[in-house]
Order: sequence, then C-alpha cells, then structure tokens
Amino acid sequence: MPNKIAILIVEDEVLIAQDLKEILEEVGYDEIYKARNYQQAIELINNHNLDLILLDINLNDSKSGIDLAEYINKHFQIPFIYITSYSDAGTIANVKQTRPSGFLLKPYSKDLLLASIEIALFNYSIQQSAAEKPIENLALAEGETDLVINNHLLIKDNYHFIKIALSDILWFESDNNYVEIKTLQKKFVIRCSLKRLLDQLPITDFVKCHKQFIINIFQVESFKTNEVKIQGVTIPISRNTQDEVLRMLKR
Repeated sequence: MPNKIAILIVEDEVLIAQDLKEILEEVGYDEIYKARNYQQAIELINNHNLDLILLDINLNDSKSGIDLAEYINKHFQIPFIYITSYSDAGTIANVKQTRPSGFLLKPYSKDLLLASIEIALFNYSIQQSAAEKPIENLALAEGETDLVINNHLLIKDNYHFIKIALSDILWFESDNNYVEIKTLQKKFVIRCSLKRLLDQLPITDFVKCHKQFIINIFQVESFKTNEVKIQGVTIPISRNTQDEVLRMLKR
C-alpha cells in the first residue's frame, strides 16, 4: 500500500487550522495532525513520522513558531513552511536563520499553498538524494518530479504526493517518456525516464532486464535465461542484460 504524506499544522487560530486541513483533505492529503502551541507540536513531532510542517510564527505562547523551527532543525530533518501575518524586516531576518522551505503570508490562496507544499517536498527529496547520489544523477527532464528517498519512491498522484515503499514495487515498465509502476495493490504512471529511475534505485534490489523493464529481484517467482515471472506475469530478459540479471537472481 502507498504510504501517506503526513503533515502537521501548527496554528493557534482554530478556524485557520481547520481551513488548512480542509484544503489538504480536498486534494487527497488525509494524514493530517494539528497543534495549537509549541508543546503540542513537540509531542506530535516526536511521536509521528512527519513529512512536512505548516508553521505559524505567532502561537500566542511563550515560545513561537521560530522557536519550534529551531527545535526541528536541531533534532529532525523535516521541511517546514511558515504561514504568517508578519512580514516586517525583523521577522524576515529571524525567519531566514531557520532555513524554511517556504514562506506564505495570510491570507493565503489555495493554489499558492498547494504549490508551496509541492515545491517543499520536491526540494527536500532532491536534497536527500543529493546526499546519497552524485549530483549529476539528479538532472531532471521537463515535467519529471519523482525521486527515491528513504527507501520510498515519492510520486505525485493527482494533486498530492504519496510514498511507495520500494519493497512493494514489482516492476517498472517504460512507455516512451512515461513509466508504469506496478505494485501488488495498484499501478501508477509517472513522467520519468527508465534510466533516471535506475540511477536512483538500490542496485542490490533492482535490475534492468530489458529496454522496457526494471524488476525487483526479490519479487521474482521463477526465471529462465530469457524471462522471469512475477505474480504470474512473464517479463522478458534481453540478451545484453542476461548475464547481470541471472547473476543477481542466482545470488
């Protein structure tokens, strides 16, 4: 099953927090948490595997959203976006020190909010991948927005992002500029080159067996010199990949 993107809303104004939650739910994000102050937020951050935080600066508390941002930066690697009514020079100077993934002024628009979330998640995945892969492997073709991060493939499904565990993926099948991702539960289609995917996937788990296919070797049920079977489906092995594929399967 795809894993949901978990988002925390830290906002002391109940109506604004609810509006944010409804916007997110409308487009498909449904693992959403809310906190009204610093301490509630700390407890949620420590007890849940969060992917993004929407953070108000003024929490009407002894500690502000900027204090919370400093805590996040010290203890976690979670992207956060400020949503605030404050844009004075002093606030901006303090905000910059915390390296946010975005900054939105109230009243925000739905489109700008969703675009900011998309950019924050994507930039975070780029940063994480860059730490693990040579930067030249991260070049994107126009329209490509999917990356491997923390043993998950981050993809955009309609208007929101989801995470697919690499272990749940059976195979990838290329169709020109698009790739179909086959899992046990369903299939997804993304705009991406097969080569770029292969550059990001762990070489111990995935192998390109044909110009159109990358397979998860741990999902293979049986194999011959020219084909493998996964979930009863026959996938060809080309001559130029045969030695590498069979070596990995026999291992």
